[in-house]
Amino acid sequence: MILRGAAARRRAGIEAARALNHHLAGLVAFAFHDPQNLPEFRPDDAAAAPPQGAREVDHERVRGALIAMALRPGP
Repeated sequence: MILRGAAARRRAGIEAARALNHHLAGLVAFAFHDPQNLPEFRPDDAAAAPPQGAREVDHERVRGALIAMALRPGP
């Protein structure tokens, strides 16, 4: 279960990097071939991303659940 989560996190990071590189390639093509029509920079909405503290709380909840499962008696 933990290994699948780590692999999924790595895959999500790779997909994010691929999307960023794809977007960057489009901007480089605009800048090289047609700089007058280069799209304006628009920052992403910071409210759409969950706050860092919420991710840490979720991580600690999962960690606590895994510790509780490990300490449970039985096979």
